[in-house]
Amino acid sequence: MLLNRENLNALSRSLRALVFQAREEYRPFWNRIALESRTEGRVGVYTWLEDFPTMREWKGERQVQNLSLKTINLENADWEMTFAIARKDVEDDLLDQVGANAREYAFRWAQHDDYLVTQLLLKGFSAQGPDGANFFGTHRVGKKNYQNAGTNPLTRESFRAALAGMRSLQDSRGYPLGFFLDRPLLIVGPQLAPTATEIVGVQTLPSGGANPDYGAAEVVVNPWLVDSYASYWFLVDGSRPIKPLILQRRMDPEWVAKTDPEDDHVFRHNEFVFGVYERKAVGYLYWQLAYGSTGAGS
Repeated sequence: MLLNRENLNALSRSLRALVFQAREEYRPFWNRIALESRTEGRVGVYTWLEDFPTMREWKGERQVQNLSLKTINLENADWEMTFAIARKDVEDDLLDQVGANAREYAFRWAQHDDYLVTQLLLKGFSAQGPDGANFFGTHRVGKKNYQNAGTNPLTRESFRAALAGMRSLQDSRGYPLGFFLDRPLLIVGPQLAPTATEIVGVQTLPSGGANPDYGAAEVVVNPWLVDSYASYWFLVDGSRPIKPLILQRRMDPEWVAKTDPEDDHVFRHNEFVFGVYERKAVGYLYWQLAYGSTGAGS
């Protein structure tokens, strides 16, 4: 390829189209457990309801339900991902190789939102949620304490207990929340995937009888639940308009390219540089929609 301005600009446009298309083709899971929000400034401000309103028969005057509100401030962070292409690869028209590398780059970029949301889940056993308690922990609601965290390994019994506990949640007035009645997500790592599938993903038990838990949850295999997190597992009700987590975006992703042969980086390193820039953040919302276990117990 002749390295003139016209050809280099065309290369940048082609790579941008390739990268963004590959990103769009990626099927994320973050949007099943996190609410997406757009902000116009550096910090997003949200209100968190301690209780949810309920209907009542109208007798006399309206009864105003004084719902406790808490404010959540979520500050955007800057994120970038950059890759370089050797000048000689462009000169020698090795564009198939360049394109393959760009698609892999796009895949890694597309995974980042999933990664951020996964980190929220993993940190939730020690990080505070909007109510001041650990997101996965003990929560005071009215006169009762509710637990959305455990240490039990994933078994049929621990799955049933966790699901039953989350289905029994009530608000401070004793009104059932009705969460986890639809098919929740059972999020596990590769090591626990066979166990999760045996619990809810097969119709017949190894003993030959019907599996009473078949279809009780959808198994989602998370690639970041490995090593010290291999025993972790989560139940999430992603069927509601509200979500347990939030992913906040300040801007659409920005494509940046350095292809001018006179650019300092190109001159010094003999390579062209491309990248994306984003501003976004993640945070906690409703603990009532998520259960987590470290699996470290016996």
